[in-house]
Amino acid sequence: MDRCYSRRSSNRRTVNTGSWLPKSVHGRGLGTEMRAALLLFAFDALGAEWAESGAARWNDASLNVSRKLGYELNGVTRVAPRAGEAVDEQRVRLEKTSFVRPDWSISVRGAEPTLAQLGVDGRKSGNSADVESTTEKDQF
Repeated sequence: MDRCYSRRSSNRRTVNTGSWLPKSVHGRGLGTEMRAALLLFAFDALGAEWAESGAARWNDASLNVSRKLGYELNGVTRVAPRAGEAVDEQRVRLEKTSFVRPDWSISVRGAEPTLAQLGVDGRKSGNSADVESTTEKDQF
């Protein structure tokens, strides 16, 4: 499961990402591919300039996914993922120009209503809602 959300998108041009995978599929590169796909959508279709995320400080696998894609450390905060359980969360931040793009791309069609609802005008940001794929296998 992967998610991407933003508050005040049109002003901040920042998305927040997070993901979770069952242990049965850890170590296959799926987490990196899921996050890369979300970042391609956020940067190329939504016009985001920054992406932020975080992981428990002990979660090296999750932090390594972020490092592979170009995220940099951005402080530590205290969170409570479950009642009565507080952990330190390592925050990370990625600037669009530092994104380590995969060797594949995504295709997005019909995003205009969503962009309008978010207050994002792809034409003004230099992004198009129709992000073209470079290979057939990457089209959704």
